[in-house]
Amino acid sequence: MESRRIGTQGIDRSQDSDTGSASLLSEADLGLIDALQISPRASWAQLGDVLGVDPVTVARRWARLNSAGEAWSTVALGQRQLHTMTMAFLELDCEAGATLEVADALGQAGHLITLQHIAGSYDLWVIAVSASLPPLADYLLADLPRLPGVRKIRTHMATRVFDASRRWRLRVLPRSAVSALTPATGPAESTRPMDDIDRRLFSALSVDGRATYPELGELVGASSRTVQRRLARLVATGDVDFRCDLARPLAGWHAAAVLWLEMPDHLLEKTGRALVDWAETRTCAAVAGPANMLLTVGLHSASDLHPLVSRLTSEFPHIRVVDRQMVLRQAKLYGRVLDATGRWVRATPVDPWALELR
Repeated sequence: MESRRIGTQGIDRSQDSDTGSASLLSEADLGLIDALQISPRASWAQLGDVLGVDPVTVARRWARLNSAGEAWSTVALGQRQLHTMTMAFLELDCEAGATLEVADALGQAGHLITLQHIAGSYDLWVIAVSASLPPLADYLLADLPRLPGVRKIRTHMATRVFDASRRWRLRVLPRSAVSALTPATGPAESTRPMDDIDRRLFSALSVDGRATYPELGELVGASSRTVQRRLARLVATGDVDFRCDLARPLAGWHAAAVLWLEMPDHLLEKTGRALVDWAETRTCAAVAGPANMLLTVGLHSASDLHPLVSRLTSEFPHIRVVDRQMVLRQAKLYGRVLDATGRWVRATPVDPWALELR
C-alpha cells in the first residue's frame, strides 16, 4: 500500500485516482467509517474491540479506504471557533463555459472550505471562513470579483453556525458501539486564542486527521508530548474538533440540496438546534437576509427532496422555504477536492487565517 507523508502543502492523489465505478461500500467499511465519525482519533485497538476485528485488520482497511480516496479524516473548527470566526456562504454566477475553471481555482484556496456546483440561478455555492471580517470583506470586494470567469457574486453572512457537518454520521453502528466510542469530555473554558503552533497543528491535521503525535511534532517543531497536550486542550476548549468524511455516493447518498428558509428571528435558535439532529442535515446556519436560515441536506435520491421539504414545513409550521437548489456535483468538501464520484483527489489544508497573512 502506498504511503503518503503528511505536510502543510497538502496531498495530491489525482494521478492515481480511479474515477470509474461508484459501487457501494461494504457493511464492514461503513461500520469502520461510522466508528471514525464518532471518534476520529480512536486507536486501532479501540476500533477493533468495537468492530470485533483485530487492530491490524482495522488499520489495513482504513489505509485501503483512504488510499482509494473513499474515506478520509480531517480536523474541523470546534464550536468555540465557529462562534468567533466569520463565515459566509457565497453564490457565484460564472461566464459561459468558465464554471469548471473557476471551481478549480477556488478549490486551491484554504479559506474556501467547501464548494458545490448547483442547479439554479447561480453556478457555484461556496463556504468561506476567516478569523475576522475585515480581511474577508477585502477578499469579497476586491479579489474575488477580479477572478477570471466570475460574473456575479451574492454573499450571505452567517450570524450563527449550528453545525457544519461535524455531527453528521452514517448511523449504522448499534447504540452499544456508539457509547463505547463516544469520548468522555468535560467542560473547559478558555479565552486564549490559537497561537502559531496551534494553527500549524490545525493545518497539518486538516491534511491527515489521524496523524500521530511524533509526525505532528516534527511538522510544527515541538515534542510529541507538547503536541498531545496542546491538542487535548484545543479539543476540550472547543477550538478544534475532528471529522471523518467519505465519498457519499458510495454510502447511498447520491444527491444533495441547498435550502434557504425564512422564519421569525426568535425561533431561529430552537429550529437550528432541532435540525442538526436530522440524518439529512449537513450544514445549518442562521444568516443575515430575508431568508434567515441556510440548510444543506444530503439525500439518497433527488426525488427525496419534496418529501423532506414537506416534513420540514410540517414539523416546523413557522418555516417558509424561500428557495431550493439541487447540487450537481460536490467539488470540494472541507478542504478535500473531489472527483465526479465523490472520491478525494487533493487535500488542500483548511486555513481560516490565510486572508490575514496577505
